[in-house]
Amino acid sequence: MITVTYEAENAIFTFSLNAVTKALKTANQTEELTKLLHLLSSSPPDVITIPEGYTDFGYIALDLLTKKKGSITCKACNKTYRPDQLQPTIVGHGTSPFHLKEKGGIKKLLKKGQRLPGLFGGRGFTCPKGHELLSIITWQT
Repeated sequence: MITVTYEAENAIFTFSLNAVTKALKTANQTEELTKLLHLLSSSPPDVITIPEGYTDFGYIALDLLTKKKGSITCKACNKTYRPDQLQPTIVGHGTSPFHLKEKGGIKKLLKKGQRLPGLFGGRGFTCPKGHELLSIITWQT
């Protein structure tokens, strides 16, 4: 099986080439992801490493981990975990601007005639010992 590895600051992600290719084809295409799809389709080795600087791949890794695909090695504890062993985390104001944690949601934050303040949110994962592995901002106002 051909595997794809992606190294981030706190973790090393490993996925099957098939899972990554499928995720890339269904993702919102950016120039970077299109180049990456081309790179993966033309790479013959058994292990393909995502080159440094392909920061959009973090969104693909987040999607694959959410779908319980691949494995992840925590650099802090030097252990490899399956996605079902990870703890999901919330970044900023939550996973969606429509699900703000505060009672009353967005309406509570605004006064009549006031514009929406700059908010952001997202999600990520920590290892079972609590080390942050991946943290992605998925929305911003």
